[in-house]
Amino acid sequence: MIQERQAKGLSIILLFFSPLIGLFSGLKYLSWDNKKVLIVLFFIIYGSLMQYGEEADAAVYMEMLDLYEGMSLSTFLLWLKHIIELDPLAGSPNDVYVHFLSFIISSILGVKFLFFPVVAGIYGYFYANALSKILVWDKNKKIALSVLFIILLFIIHRSVTSFQTVRTWTGMWIMFNGVLGYAQTKERKYILLILATPLIHFAYFIIALPVLLSLFAKRIPTIFMIGLYFSSFFITLSGSITEKLAGESSLADKKIHSYYRQNQYGEAIDPIMERREKESSVWYTRYGKTDAVYYGGHAFALFIIIGGFFRSKMTNAEAVIFTAGLFLATFANFASFSYAFYSRTMGNAVIYILAAACMMAIRGGYDYSKLNPRFINLLKWICILIFVPKIVYFIADFLIRTSIFVLGLPFIGWFADSLNVSIREFIGQFL
Repeated sequence: MIQERQAKGLSIILLFFSPLIGLFSGLKYLSWDNKKVLIVLFFIIYGSLMQYGEEADAAVYMEMLDLYEGMSLSTFLLWLKHIIELDPLAGSPNDVYVHFLSFIISSILGVKFLFFPVVAGIYGYFYANALSKILVWDKNKKIALSVLFIILLFIIHRSVTSFQTVRTWTGMWIMFNGVLGYAQTKERKYILLILATPLIHFAYFIIALPVLLSLFAKRIPTIFMIGLYFSSFFITLSGSITEKLAGESSLADKKIHSYYRQNQYGEAIDPIMERREKESSVWYTRYGKTDAVYYGGHAFALFIIIGGFFRSKMTNAEAVIFTAGLFLATFANFASFSYAFYSRTMGNAVIYILAAACMMAIRGGYDYSKLNPRFINLLKWICILIFVPKIVYFIADFLIRTSIFVLGLPFIGWFADSLNVSIREFIGQFL
């Protein structure tokens, strides 16, 4: 116990001299309770040094904080009222989470610099909590290479570089914690956590529906769920129907028309997809950012179904988590008329599918298939290899977004902003 406390103290001190080394040192020697503290502190430091361009989401949020400077309580409550009514005023954020954070940090504290460290800390808390419940195994047990890769995929899917979106992936980790917590304990407080996600991002009013259904899906026949999933690859809902339903809310109408609309001939137009198709980027960005992730998620889902693992070879928690991923993937396919909505929903689906795959891999659950073990191993590696562009993209993205001072001497980056460059920029000076 004393050694654990000493290791924790030394790791925290080391964080302020070399955040990355301090993190890895703590992860190696500490229990999960203390690892979580270290991960949250690392995220806060990372957020305080975060690198972003003028067109990044982060820059938009920093500009928005100017609107909250000196904001009165009556104005805050007026904006809040309109956000809750799904009719936000001009200049106002669309979500309660950002509204509260912006008011506290910019108006009450008057320190806009704290916005991203706080956002990173909240994100890091739920991220670390999820890791602590999934990545649990006997330290004396030898871990196979394929298992290590599946663990890696779960860790990097939405990791330290993803919190600057502020709402989308924070909401994902909060909802994931709710589902996992309920699956493991059946405590109702975790359902409240899931229901709170629309306060983080408006889209979770819709994304949370298939997730809530998965919690009570025991009586739904397995064959029906699999059949529905397969059919979703061939059926897409009409965007015009969604357009009509969204017209009842000004916020929903605004969001739908930014993701989907029709031209004068009644043909569907997806602005996000059009812009994406016109972009020219290196292979790992084009495929690693989204395509490899979504194809890989579907590959793991098909692997678990074809291998005969779904439900029959799963623990209750694994079955609930995988069912949530399957329902989300099905929903994403049905709603693929809008790439932006498909992308958010499928991004959520993949974390559940990878979590279930990870939990099974760690306990050796793939050893119980009736199929040939070599065939199972082949399918497993095919799933992993589909994610190769994602792994390369994560490394490249990390180098671009991460301050050189995350490697060492972070306090220099806090007090000498002009010296705070990304790792990629720093390396570029020597090439």
